[in-house]
Amino acid sequence: MTATDDCQIRLRLGTVVYVPATRQVVDLDGNPVEVRDKSLRVLAKLARHNGETVLRDDLIEAGWDGRIVSDDNLVQCIKDLRAVLGDSDRRILRTAIGRGYSLHGLRDMRVSPGVHPKLLIAPLRVSGAAPELDELAERVTEELILALTPRAGLKVTSDVGQRDAAQYVVDGRASLAAGILRVFVQLVVRPSGDVAFADTWVAPSDQAGALPRQIADKLGSVLRVHMFNHAGEGHVDRVNDDLTTQDLLSKAAYHMSRIQMQNRDIARDALSLAIEREPGNAMALAMRASTSVILILQEGYAGLPDPPEYSLALADRAVGLAPHVDFVNRTRGNLRLWLRGDHEGARADCARALAVSPVFHLAHQTLAASELLTGEHAAAIRRVERIIKLSPANNPRYPHYLALLALGQTLAGNTGAAATLAGEACDRAPGDPWCAYVRAAALADHDTGAGAPEFRRMLPGLELPLTHFRDMPFTDTGAVDMLEDRLIRAGYPRGG
Repeated sequence: MTATDDCQIRLRLGTVVYVPATRQVVDLDGNPVEVRDKSLRVLAKLARHNGETVLRDDLIEAGWDGRIVSDDNLVQCIKDLRAVLGDSDRRILRTAIGRGYSLHGLRDMRVSPGVHPKLLIAPLRVSGAAPELDELAERVTEELILALTPRAGLKVTSDVGQRDAAQYVVDGRASLAAGILRVFVQLVVRPSGDVAFADTWVAPSDQAGALPRQIADKLGSVLRVHMFNHAGEGHVDRVNDDLTTQDLLSKAAYHMSRIQMQNRDIARDALSLAIEREPGNAMALAMRASTSVILILQEGYAGLPDPPEYSLALADRAVGLAPHVDFVNRTRGNLRLWLRGDHEGARADCARALAVSPVFHLAHQTLAASELLTGEHAAAIRRVERIIKLSPANNPRYPHYLALLALGQTLAGNTGAAATLAGEACDRAPGDPWCAYVRAAALADHDTGAGAPEFRRMLPGLELPLTHFRDMPFTDTGAVDMLEDRLIRAGYPRGG
């Protein structure tokens, strides 16, 4: 971005905003803030080169129209400006010793109406004149609208006249032949026309009643995963300052979905800027809080990037601002589980999230973890199997679902199934420490010691300490003892 472009953008400077178009300083409510004329001229010059050092002589030229004045006059202007900006620690208006000064404002790019992605749910096309087909098509459309409308950050329409304005389109067709119903539904990404998902549901005509809900559940889950994983792709290489707040959230979501340390840190930077711009943005607060535990299974508690109290405070603020948003409630529930071992609070928050979106995969994942940790293995296994059924196989979280299911089978004593599931998880996410850790526990009853080729191939992923299970909020210490014993028998490094 050039200096000329920079000068046209409002700059957030602490508790005030500089407006180049009017050469005014205003407070956050838009009320003018009084600043001396010469100080305003100096500020204008600094704003034109935001982030760059401006030499003293150039600032004097701008403030005093080329008249010869002492440096003291400029120093007084800088003091005046710092007082207006509330910049007592000199983070916004910085001194370049012996050279000049630099301004470090945030480009004030506010979210405008209509920035959320629009989803068009088009009526299903009907092949044939059977009245039950028309009724089925109408019910599928209704279920999709009911399932997807409560989603924060998504605008849903059934007006086909808005197809050109939609980022996503759901359409399909229904047919009936020899008493068998076939419903084809696809999710298309516009304007590329790429098909993100497509499937066909088949059922006898007398069992049509269950199809609309099944279709809505699957489409709702797939769309959510796709948006979280891909909506921010176009912003990955863009500078945060050049993005709107909504774009920052999309960029952060893209990186969070990769579940890697370097991606998490990029997401944290984007979300911190979003919160600085909009302290009351509940999604930004919840997403920022969520980043603190997003790698807790792979890194352990020693790798937490934020103090637990800070993360929980963000989550509490988000829930207070948007108690109706599923992601916000699930985030606090997830933090309560992993940072406080508060199973009751975690389940209450996740229940509120599922009341909004019954197939919200992240809420089910947190509940499944809580069920495993409290000894409800059968319930956890059923829940994870449901998540896997609804989730696309290319979801980056898919290997962790498999690992969670493998852990459940291990705790339930089904070690053969556990070893198979854990092996698939490691194949899908080679080198993932959590998947390798769970697999090691599953292999204790199999012909794989520390010297076996299969185990040696796992060694690069064995980064977690032997005692990692002991740090997790299990309510049954006997289960922890059993898992740790299995790790030792499998040959897990005691110092690893």
